[in-house]
Amino acid sequence: MRLLTGRLRADDGSALITALLACVVMLALGFALLSIVDTQARESGNERIRDRAFNLSESVLTSEAFVLGRNWPSSAPPSNPACNASGAGFTDTIGATTPASAATARLRPNLNASHRPADGYAGATWQVNICDDVDGSTVWSDALLSNKTWDTNNMPDGSTGNKKVWVRAQSTVGTKTRVVVGLVQVRSTPALDPKFGLVAGGLTDDLGASINALSTNALGGVLGGLLGTKPTVAPDPTQPASPRTGVIGLRCGALDVQAVPASTCLAGTIGALGALPAVQTLLTGGRIQQFPSITTATPEAIAQLRSQAKQAPGQYIASVAAGAANCAITAPSSPETVVFIEKIGNGDQSCTVDVGAGMQYKALVIGSGRIVVRGNGSTTAAPLPSVAGPQVNTFSGVLYATNQQRLPTAEGGEDLGDAALPGREVIRIENGAHVKGGVYADGKSAKIGIYPPPVTIATNALVDALIPCTVVLFVTDCTLRNSVKLLGGVTAIVDRLIELVGLTATTNAILNQVNPQRAAYGSAITADVAAIKRITVYGASGVVPGTFRDLQARRPQ
Repeated sequence: MRLLTGRLRADDGSALITALLACVVMLALGFALLSIVDTQARESGNERIRDRAFNLSESVLTSEAFVLGRNWPSSAPPSNPACNASGAGFTDTIGATTPASAATARLRPNLNASHRPADGYAGATWQVNICDDVDGSTVWSDALLSNKTWDTNNMPDGSTGNKKVWVRAQSTVGTKTRVVVGLVQVRSTPALDPKFGLVAGGLTDDLGASINALSTNALGGVLGGLLGTKPTVAPDPTQPASPRTGVIGLRCGALDVQAVPASTCLAGTIGALGALPAVQTLLTGGRIQQFPSITTATPEAIAQLRSQAKQAPGQYIASVAAGAANCAITAPSSPETVVFIEKIGNGDQSCTVDVGAGMQYKALVIGSGRIVVRGNGSTTAAPLPSVAGPQVNTFSGVLYATNQQRLPTAEGGEDLGDAALPGREVIRIENGAHVKGGVYADGKSAKIGIYPPPVTIATNALVDALIPCTVVLFVTDCTLRNSVKLLGGVTAIVDRLIELVGLTATTNAILNQVNPQRAAYGSAITADVAAIKRITVYGASGVVPGTFRDLQARRPQ
């Protein structure tokens, strides 16, 4: 009994209880530590995903900033949406190979190559929205999301756009979305020298069959007066402070200009009268220069015009059949629209655009082929450049034939060469058509032909004005007058009139008939400096320092 009581009074089991309590505490601490480690591991994984989303968003922003330098949004798309409107942006998935819009396709190769699915970007998506800055602010605000998707700001010099837009880039990797923004600025320069109203290898200006015939008969050089006082290329009347507009640039040599009777540089009536001072008046009132390069714009500028035509509201035509009506152009007339026709027929054939009712584009560019600009047959003079909108009997804008057919076939041409003589007409302005803007053709072989409505000479009225009837014994005698009329043909009648009344009287009578007709047609081309400057080349572009912002994942769209 005493032994049992002693054992009951012993405390040997207390150590086990203490050990159990210690194990419980340590187990709780272990679970807590495991929970902390697990949470940190999850947070670390989430942070990696967030970083991937941020890196992808930043890459999208910088890639789009670079791409905008070649595809600047300078005109409104057809729908003209707000920046945050449905469908206003463009999206893609990393690794996607499905057909993409032009804007998406420009970014896809670079982003797919630098953010591979194997590196944690499987199924990642990205989106770009372009919002105009409008008020010139350099700090992002959500109010900008209601702005337009193109550069709408009007500058003090009258040009459209301040060359700045906001780019909003959003990316989602896994469940994490990041949004970054930056103000992108681009540098731009005019693609064409605005002082030139016409540039070509050579020029043909045909004042009509009557003058051509007379220029070779007994009248000789005195018919230079028939050229009138209206220059073929007139300066821009809205630029009084800069009279050096509407200059003609020719690639042919100065000796070619003086060649008589058929200049290889200036053909038709100009060639026949090439040695006369009046030729300079006909051209540009004396403004004619040697153009230094084979191409009018740089290859980069031509490539950008092609790219602009592929964007709304432009029209890109890969090929058009020879003789196609209006050269298959369907784009509505607009001063912001670029139309680019890559090839006409076999590359050296022509199509016709009818400007009788007026046609207006920022630029109409022809790659390989020739184009005819046809008027309505009247002598309606081109309206002043201050008149807005398409104008009757007038093409408004820049007309540019790059004459690619002169290049070797290996370079995409038709291997016609670029021999200076004889040239080929790649642009023909006929039937009373006018151009308000500028006309350009590349290559020394490229000629521009201008054919106003033919002037006419009313021979009967001419004879009546120079040979009066005589009155003998109250009898009117018109025998001499009638006999001259019966000679037939302008040249024969003029030759006879010179014999009877003299050179000066005959010439003046002809001028009295022809000069008003020539004046009614006016200048075939009226330079428009603003229209020429509108053809711009965009260069380096990037995010303006200090405007980059990380918006986190606040407003996924």
